[in-house]
Amino acid sequence: MTDLAHYPVFETQPSDEYLERWRQHIATTGCPETFENVSTSRPTQHDNIVLLSEEITVPVMLRPGGERVPCSFCAPGSPKFIRGRMAYFPDEGTARFVGHQCAATHYGENFRHAERLFRRQQACRDYFDTWLEIGARRDALTQFVARMSKIAADLQFARDQLDEQAKGYSQFLHRELAQTNGELFVDADLGMKDRLGNAVIQRKAIGRAHGLKFLAEGYDVKRDVCQLQSALADAAHPLPGWSPTTPEHPATEEILKRGRMVERAMRSMLATLASIEDGQKFFARKNLQTLHRWGNRPNTPFARFEISVDGRQVLFRSESFAGPHYANVVVPEGAHTPLPPANDPDVVFIERKVA
Repeated sequence: MTDLAHYPVFETQPSDEYLERWRQHIATTGCPETFENVSTSRPTQHDNIVLLSEEITVPVMLRPGGERVPCSFCAPGSPKFIRGRMAYFPDEGTARFVGHQCAATHYGENFRHAERLFRRQQACRDYFDTWLEIGARRDALTQFVARMSKIAADLQFARDQLDEQAKGYSQFLHRELAQTNGELFVDADLGMKDRLGNAVIQRKAIGRAHGLKFLAEGYDVKRDVCQLQSALADAAHPLPGWSPTTPEHPATEEILKRGRMVERAMRSMLATLASIEDGQKFFARKNLQTLHRWGNRPNTPFARFEISVDGRQVLFRSESFAGPHYANVVVPEGAHTPLPPANDPDVVFIERKVA
């Protein structure tokens, strides 16, 4: 049995350097309670607890006899748990490795409050790492977004024309195509008759329509790219000075706000690229011809349907139960400029970093 120890030596929250050494000690010995200045006695105060780590599974097979870790709350000298957390007790100035469930039971709402504060501190640490990774790749990421920017603006210009000239057309066509996930079918007469003398009709796939993202309500790739540019511009400015402290460091809120905005934007980079690519595929001549062919066959919702291309102009005309629609859209030449590759290593790395 381990002698109970009490080390009230921490006037402030233990440093990240101390915690990292503690982690390494746990990983190599399986004995979190034997690390320097770790108390094993019962806490004398039950008001405040600060969580210093996520839930850690202790490699108990490294312990003498493979025994579990003693619990400072209910069994300080006896085997009790396998999974626990590093914790700081500011009223005592002590650090302990505590069983997660026991700590939650003993500290109740204070433990839940400590859990929220730990998540906020960990998010701040992660955002500092993200800033470093973006900084190391800033030029490549900026160029990647810049290549998307003009294409996105040109495609958005075309989409805005379509919405202004033929209100509701995009959403209506999107609903029709989404029913089959873009798969286009026509009824083909096989030239045969059944036993009752009726023509034998077979449903036949003629291709897949591209552009469901482009036609969807809320499509705005110009806005999406602007958000990416704003995020990269923000990430070019350092985060304010910060350290994990108790009480919470005053810069925490600013770091969380900026970090969330940048993280959200970085996470959407490849999705934005895919949305731009979808707009390009919609305006591909073959795709427009396939849609025109489909819309002019029986059993579609259109009494009249036309999509025709004349240079950079695309004419849309339809009559259906949704009403008549007409638009003559100018598609800028830049809309068809090649996009940067989706497997760009810097972009893929950052997306994985913030996933």
